Amino acid sequence: MKRNRLKKSESFKADMQTIKKEDVRKLQETFSRFFGATPDQMKKYSSNLRNKIYFFGFIASVFFALLLYLTKNVKFVGL
Repeated sequence: MKRNRLKKSESFKADMQTIKKEDVRKLQETFSRFFGATPDQMKKYSSNLRNKIYFFGFIASVFFALLLYLTKNVKFVGL
């Protein structure tokens, strides 16, 4: 077990450039997963995401407006 750890620690070198390249690769992979790899896919996925954000924002606004209306106009018994 110790030998295996020593080999891993000897082979690992903290090279900032390598770490940066790996982070960029992971970020690009995540971006392409959410927005697609081609410009046409990016347009489609970003449009879908924007529409979902608008829809849920509208639903949240209606919910809070309804909640505000009910708390101002309905008298709760015992409060």
